[in-house]
Amino acid sequence: MSSLIDTLLSQAASGTMSMDRVVSEFTPTEIRQTIADLVARNELTLANALSDAGLSLYPASEDILAISALLAEIQRDWTSAEQLLEQLIQVQQQVSTPFAWRHLIRVQRCHFEPGKALQSALQAVKHHPHDADLLEELNSLQDMLAGQTVLATPSRPQ
Repeated sequence: MSSLIDTLLSQAASGTMSMDRVVSEFTPTEIRQTIADLVARNELTLANALSDAGLSLYPASEDILAISALLAEIQRDWTSAEQLLEQLIQVQQQVSTPFAWRHLIRVQRCHFEPGKALQSALQAVKHHPHDADLLEELNSLQDMLAGQTVLATPSRPQ
């Protein structure tokens, strides 16, 4: 167990939590790992608090943005997950990963935003034209939305 998780759990138990002071002593990578460990222990409240502290201390950290987005996904907080993933992609700029794009598209689909998901898929494929998963996602969204267009078109009387 990491020293950060030891400190957080002991402070939470004693009611003397000073999250920002404690967290500021650790790197974004250590915070990311601790959030993952807390999720594995089903300590979601503490994981959320650590995520919030990490985001306030390291708002442009890829580690913190990625784990915070995953935490939001686990809790089906699609709005937060989408915002965090968009921030992550913005921080990564031209070197954004297919992983980040796939999660953004998945979140938008889960949030019932197929049009936004299609736009994200189009952007993702521009950045990663050879990624099979992104191409499959794009084709799936195009097929789905084409089917909706056909269904929404009124039929003409014969």
